[in-house]
Amino acid sequence: MIIIEETEEDRNRVSVPDEEYVEDEVLSTEEEKYRSARDLEDSLECVTRYEQGVRTLLDAAALFEEISDYGDSARRAAACRKRAKTYEDKGKEKAYQEAVKLFKNAKTKMDYRTAITELERFSDYKESADMIRQSKEVITRLETRSSWKNRIIAVVIIAVMVIFVWIVWKFLI
Repeated sequence: MIIIEETEEDRNRVSVPDEEYVEDEVLSTEEEKYRSARDLEDSLECVTRYEQGVRTLLDAAALFEEISDYGDSARRAAACRKRAKTYEDKGKEKAYQEAVKLFKNAKTKMDYRTAITELERFSDYKESADMIRQSKEVITRLETRSSWKNRIIAVVIIAVMVIFVWIVWKFLI
C-alpha cells in the first residue's frame, strides 16, 4: 500500500475547470452589439490609415446607436462620432504631410508615382493638385530623357555594327 501525503502546495492550489466543461456565456442581443461596438472602438490601435480609423469609429457609433437605450450606448455613440471627426482632422493632416515628404524626396519615376498616389487622396487639400501636376511633369521629363538615351544607344550600336561589317567586308575582298 502506497500512501501519498498532501503537501501545503497541493492544499493551496486552485483548481482550473476543464475547458470542455466551461459553458458559453449567453448574451442578449444588446449585449452582443454593445461588446462588438466596444471591440471596434478598441481596435483603432490596429488601424494604419486614418480613413479606416474614421470608418471604424463611425461603425462603432452606428452599433451603439442601434442599442441607444442600453447602458451608456447613447453616450458612447456620440463620443465615437466626435472622436471620428478629430481622428479624421489629425489623420488627414499627418497623412498629407507624409505625402508631401514623399513628393519632396522623390528621385525616380516610381518615387513620383508613389507620391502621386498618396497625394491623390487629398486632391482638393492644400497644394496637392499642384504637387500632382509637378510630379507628372517630372515623370514626363524623365521618360523623355530615357527614350532619347535609348535612341542614342540604338544609333551607336547600329553605327558600330555598320563599321564592323564594313571592316570585315574590306578585309575579305
